[in-house]
Amino acid sequence: MTLLEVRNVSKTYTDENRSLTVLKDISFTVEEDEFVCLVGPSGSGKSTLLRMIVGLDHASQGQVLYRGQ
Repeated sequence: MTLLEVRNVSKTYTDENRSLTVLKDISFTVEEDEFVCLVGPSGSGKSTLLRMIVGLDHASQGQVLYRGQ
Protein backbone atom coordinates (compact mmCIF):
# COMPACT_ATOMS: atom_id res chain seq x y z
CA MET A 1 0.00 0.00 0.00
CA THR A 2 1.21 3.50 -0.82
CA LEU A 3 2.04 5.46 2.32
CA LEU A 4 3.18 8.75 0.77
CA GLU A 5 2.65 10.10 -2.72
CA VAL A 6 4.16 13.33 -4.03
CA ARG A 7 2.51 14.30 -7.34
CA ASN A 8 3.99 16.95 -9.65
CA VAL A 9 4.99 19.21 -6.75
CA SER A 10 6.51 22.60 -7.50
CA LYS A 11 7.39 25.45 -5.13
CA THR A 12 7.98 29.04 -6.19
CA TYR A 13 8.71 31.93 -3.86
CA THR A 14 7.75 35.39 -5.15
CA ASP A 15 8.08 38.96 -4.01
CA GLU A 16 7.33 42.23 -5.78
CA ASN A 17 10.50 42.11 -7.91
CA ARG A 18 11.19 38.47 -8.77
CA SER A 19 10.26 34.83 -8.38
CA LEU A 20 12.46 31.86 -7.50
CA THR A 21 11.45 28.28 -8.29
CA VAL A 22 13.11 25.91 -5.81
CA LEU A 23 11.25 22.69 -6.75
CA LYS A 24 9.86 21.87 -10.17
CA ASP A 25 7.58 18.96 -11.00
CA ILE A 26 8.74 16.46 -8.33
CA SER A 27 6.92 13.11 -8.18
CA PHE A 28 7.56 9.92 -6.19
CA THR A 29 5.82 7.35 -4.00
CA VAL A 30 6.82 5.67 -0.76
CA GLU A 31 5.32 2.28 0.05
CA GLU A 32 4.69 0.98 3.56
CA ASP A 33 7.84 -0.51 5.19
CA GLU A 34 10.03 1.25 2.61
CA PHE A 35 13.08 3.29 3.63
CA VAL A 36 13.69 6.50 1.66
CA CYS A 37 16.52 9.02 1.74
CA LEU A 38 16.62 12.49 0.14
CA VAL A 39 20.07 13.53 -1.02
CA GLY A 40 21.36 16.48 -2.97
CA PRO A 41 23.60 19.51 -2.78
CA SER A 42 22.96 22.51 -0.56
CA GLY A 43 20.11 24.59 -1.91
CA SER A 44 18.53 21.81 -3.96
CA GLY A 45 15.17 21.92 -2.12
CA LYS A 46 15.44 18.95 0.27
CA SER A 47 14.27 20.89 3.33
CA THR A 48 11.53 22.64 1.36
CA LEU A 49 10.20 19.28 0.18
CA LEU A 50 10.29 17.86 3.73
CA ARG A 51 8.44 20.95 5.04
CA MET A 52 5.71 20.33 2.47
CA ILE A 53 5.46 16.63 3.36
CA VAL A 54 4.90 17.39 7.07
CA GLY A 55 2.51 20.28 6.33
CA LEU A 56 4.63 23.25 7.41
CA ASP A 57 4.67 24.70 3.88
CA HIS A 58 2.32 24.48 0.89
CA ALA A 59 3.17 23.48 -2.65
CA SER A 60 2.67 26.10 -5.36
CA GLN A 61 1.47 23.27 -7.61
CA GLY A 62 0.82 19.56 -7.17
CA GLN A 63 -0.25 17.40 -4.27
CA VAL A 64 1.26 15.65 -1.27
CA LEU A 65 -0.90 12.69 -0.21
CA TYR A 66 -0.56 10.59 2.94
CA ARG A 67 -2.46 7.30 2.67
CA GLY A 68 -4.41 8.72 -0.26
CA GLN A 69 -5.58 11.93 1.46
